[in-house]
Amino acid sequence: VPVEQEEQPEVNKDVLRDYGLWEGWSQFYTSIPVGPDNSIELDTPAKPDPETMGFAYPLPPVAFAFRNERRFPPPTDDDMLREMYRLVQLGLFTSNMYRSSQILAIIYEHINRNKRDSPGWQRAFFKAGGAQKLFQLWRRPEEPLLAEADEGAGHMGGVAEEGQSTQYWVIALLGRMLGTCQESRQRLISMGAVEVILEATKNSEEEVQECAMAALKGVVYHPEGREKVTYQTLIQHLRLRG
Repeated sequence: VPVEQEEQPEVNKDVLRDYGLWEGWSQFYTSIPVGPDNSIELDTPAKPDPETMGFAYPLPPVAFAFRNERRFPPPTDDDMLREMYRLVQLGLFTSNMYRSSQILAIIYEHINRNKRDSPGWQRAFFKAGGAQKLFQLWRRPEEPLLAEADEGAGHMGGVAEEGQSTQYWVIALLGRMLGTCQESRQRLISMGAVEVILEATKNSEEEVQECAMAALKGVVYHPEGREKVTYQTLIQHLRLRG
């Protein structure tokens, strides 16, 4: 049963930032030499357990190659909103070139990119109307949506010829946002995301079921989620998968 763990202290990140070093070093070292007879001593990093945390598993730091923000500036709010609008409004709503599952996979990559940029990508996703579209896709995956209107897609039930299904990516996106961002978590819980995830644990597609269990673990890892999902409900759904 997932239990709450202490949040990783921000001390390591602050110390490394003061020295102009990449915060990801704290995942590999507890002592970093910075000069003769001088080194930075870091706290031993916690070892997060994906089996326990599910989609609450910590987001990675910015990739080492892009750590210099002067050379590689972070995306601006406008940049992120423009990209999400293109993916959601033009891709999911009106495009007949790509399947919904393919576009959702791209959106997931943005949201899962790193802990610096993920909150901004998530806010942009909400502003672009993405959350409402997720619920729509979950309720009607079997209908031949415009984004899946290429020949033969109507009878596929929302499943792409290659890769995961539309319903899988809906649950993955809901789970990752619920697990990694408090602002998104509060908004999605109020929109009924937890009920969708509980429903998905009984989905006929096994991969969707497994994804939903990871999402459920990510929800109950946080206090807001435990207020929504009772202990009895959690045990019931874990037993169904056992």
